[in-house]
Amino acid sequence: MNALPTPPMQGPSPLRSAPATATGNRARERGAALALTVHVTLLLLVLGQIVYLASRHRTRVDLTSDSLWSTTESTRSLLGKLDKRLVIEAYFSPKEKLPVNLRETRVWADNFLDEMVQLGKGKVVVQRFDPNADKAIADRCQRIGVQQIDLRSSSSTSVSVDRHWQGLRLVYGGGKQKVIPQFGPTSSFVAEAALTPAVKEVTTETKHKFGYMEWPATAIGQQTPGGIGWNMLRTHEGITKRYEFQNLKDEDGALLPAEIKTLFLFRPKDLTDRQKYVLDQFVVGGGTLVVLADAAEYAIGPKRSFSKLPFTIDAAGSAFKFTEQLLHYGIDWKLKVLADLAQPAYMPRDRMTGAYEYLAVPQQSMLGMVLQWQPYPYFFHAVAQDWKVAADDLAKDEHGKVDTELAAQYRKLFVPGMPSDDFLFAPFKKIGRGPGFYWPTWVGLRQRTGGVLDLPQGIDGRVLLWSSPAVLVEDPPQSLDPLGSTDARARLENLQKFNTKLMERFRGEPRQQAPLMVDVRGKFTSFFAGAERPKRPSEIKEEEAKKAEAAAKEKEAEAKPGETPEKPGEKTAEKPGEKPAEKPAEKTAAKPNPDEIGPKPPVTDNMLTEAPPEPAMRTGGDVPGRIVVIGDADFLRDDLVRGDYRQAGGPVSINGPPFFSQLLDWLAEDRDLVALQSRIPEDRTLKFVDTEATPNMDTRLSEQTLAGKTNLLVTLNVAVPCALLALFGLLIFGVRRAQKRSFLASSTQ
Repeated sequence: MNALPTPPMQGPSPLRSAPATATGNRARERGAALALTVHVTLLLLVLGQIVYLASRHRTRVDLTSDSLWSTTESTRSLLGKLDKRLVIEAYFSPKEKLPVNLRETRVWADNFLDEMVQLGKGKVVVQRFDPNADKAIADRCQRIGVQQIDLRSSSSTSVSVDRHWQGLRLVYGGGKQKVIPQFGPTSSFVAEAALTPAVKEVTTETKHKFGYMEWPATAIGQQTPGGIGWNMLRTHEGITKRYEFQNLKDEDGALLPAEIKTLFLFRPKDLTDRQKYVLDQFVVGGGTLVVLADAAEYAIGPKRSFSKLPFTIDAAGSAFKFTEQLLHYGIDWKLKVLADLAQPAYMPRDRMTGAYEYLAVPQQSMLGMVLQWQPYPYFFHAVAQDWKVAADDLAKDEHGKVDTELAAQYRKLFVPGMPSDDFLFAPFKKIGRGPGFYWPTWVGLRQRTGGVLDLPQGIDGRVLLWSSPAVLVEDPPQSLDPLGSTDARARLENLQKFNTKLMERFRGEPRQQAPLMVDVRGKFTSFFAGAERPKRPSEIKEEEAKKAEAAAKEKEAEAKPGETPEKPGEKTAEKPGEKPAEKPAEKTAAKPNPDEIGPKPPVTDNMLTEAPPEPAMRTGGDVPGRIVVIGDADFLRDDLVRGDYRQAGGPVSINGPPFFSQLLDWLAEDRDLVALQSRIPEDRTLKFVDTEATPNMDTRLSEQTLAGKTNLLVTLNVAVPCALLALFGLLIFGVRRAQKRSFLASSTQ
């Protein structure tokens, strides 16, 4: 039986189509893998490019209000002006081996060094060395001055010392170098404050030279040879590395050398006419004269007994006065002492840590005998505020009513305490006050009646610092001791009486502001024009020697019997029949003179040689000169800068050293470190008790107030977040419950 033929199957045979389907799937898989590979490769290339660009082009955004984490323009300008390679050798121990307290400083150090490399654009190179890994490097550290950090740890069975290193050496151009023995910054600001001045030091090619003359203050009860001077700041390492000082106080009164462009006078006193002439010729010749003036000298004795010592500006027998000489240049120096009775002027910002800058008195407290700040208006500072705001308060009468007409007049007269925008005052404007002055004096500009400026022709002047309008101007009293006793209670009573008397005197005084610092510039004329030039001491001695020699010869001639001294051009008449007097026989060359045998006798005053000729007097200046007068010298004195009286309650010049450093840059017109020195981070500490608002608050009350506010803040920190979370939960619960009710209502319909 024949089998029926099988009808052909519709469509492709499964056995023939299977290979084609597998091939397509594999092709699609290969295409997808290739696309994925391309995508990953492109992504890696993009990420690599981002990393590459980010490593060479950094962009930082500082969101702090005072740009706390950004480098200043000082660092950027210094690194931008490098013409040689600056190599920074970092002698660092491995970071992972550092203790916890040093590890954070290493982060700040590494970050700032990396940023300096970026800002240097190839001119700054950082080389890192591990002294613990190589003894030769450790020996080098000891040789160049990098100091190790030895941390001691102990247990019950052993004692170990771990040595770490974190110092820097800066080498500029292979020559000048600067070593920072230990470099442990706690922030980028601290790192910049340490490194940028070091960069400035090594890149300074020539030092600016300053001359100075000083008259030391009397040392009471101290073993200070020659008195108390102004040497500490001049010899400070950070200043001597950039500036050079030369003592030009010459006893012979020689004119100043031409290379000296700036001269400091530290508390001038007993000035001779010759010294005044030297200063006059220096200013007329285009020099810059800086005078730190005091109207009186007060000794700082035990228990802060401030007594006046003998003090005169002009030497005995002077024909010219130094105050009149300054007045000739346009500067009005009144030999008065100032006391500022405005509270912002004499009260420190922080009565606990900054009290010694002014005056503190020992008082009994819960912690025992402590020093507490007390008002003493003779120690004050210029305040960076516009004193027009005090016009209404100063125009009140005895009943507290404001005299509107007088207040309007005050608003026209009063000026800001720090009106200058010069970079010298930039950091002090940020803290709101200048350096502390101690018994300052009045130094202003010459004026006519009515307060109109009366400066010499071609001279410009300005006042750079002012007191408050509540200033008391007086002749220097013999004693300004506010305490007058050793008993603690009696001291406070005496101080209160002292300030009460000042207030009583102030009520009868006119309201005025006292100038504290002036700056005049221009082509000065000589104060000695038309007068005889004061002679040098050597010239005076020479003239006296010649007069003495002539007098001796005349006396010797009169002493010979029968001889009459001849006048010049006259001959002695001979009597008739009398033989003329025989002349003594001349000495022959063969016979030696006994006076010429042996060494020559020493030169005495009668045998002085003539002094070298001095240039003629300059009566007028060809180039502009400059005079800066500051109405206080004590704030730069060695004992106040060192803080010798800190333990006794002050005074201590806290802001004096930075002001002097800024003053040198200002005079030298060196702006490289202006932005860095003007950068003062704001104090962000929470102050629960305002001590300035309550200056006489009892210590126990302040502690109770502090504890109460602290507990309140702790409670709020716990309660407020909990309450907010509960409120948020209730809000969510209410919303969801409303949504559920709406859903149920719609589903039943």
